[in-house]
Amino acid sequence: EERRKEGIFIDEPVSMNLAVSADNSFSRFGLFGHRKAWRWAQEVIARVGVRTSGPGQTLRRLSGGNQQKVAIGKWLRGDARVLIFDEPTKGVDVKAKTDLFQLIDGLAQEGKGVIYASGEFAELVGLCDRICVLWDGKIVAEIAGAEAREETLLYYSTGGTAS
Repeated sequence: EERRKEGIFIDEPVSMNLAVSADNSFSRFGLFGHRKAWRWAQEVIARVGVRTSGPGQTLRRLSGGNQQKVAIGKWLRGDARVLIFDEPTKGVDVKAKTDLFQLIDGLAQEGKGVIYASGEFAELVGLCDRICVLWDGKIVAEIAGAEAREETLLYYSTGGTAS
C-alpha cells in the first residue's frame, strides 16, 4: 500500500529492487550473481511493461506507476501460488492502472490466486470474480463479481446489512 516506504528501495536500481526478494537462485557459493540478476531484471521489465532506460536506472527516476510495477515484479521470481495486492493502484495514473490491471489479470489467468484489497469500488467491480465486503472487522457481504455494483459495495461498506 505504501510503495515508497515499504515496497521499494527508491535510491537503488531497478535490478536490485527486482532481485531483493528472489530466492537464492542468483547466488552461487555465497556470491551474488549480478549478471543473472540483470538478465532477470530485463525479463521482468519486458513482462510487466516498466518504462525505464534499463535495469540500472534508479527507481527515484521512474514514475509512480513504473515504481509500482517494479514492486510487483519482484515477487514474480518465486513459486508463490497466491499474491496479495493491497491498494496496488494508489498514486498511479490512469495508464499505469490499466497496465497493472492487465498484469494482475494475467497472473490470475496463469492460475495464481489473487487477493485484491481496495477501497476503489470501480476497480473491484471490473477486476474481481468474488468480492467480500468488510465492515467493522467482519465480512458483511460476499458478492459475485459479475453481480457487483458500486452502490451495493458502498452500502455494505458503510454498515448496511443484508435484508
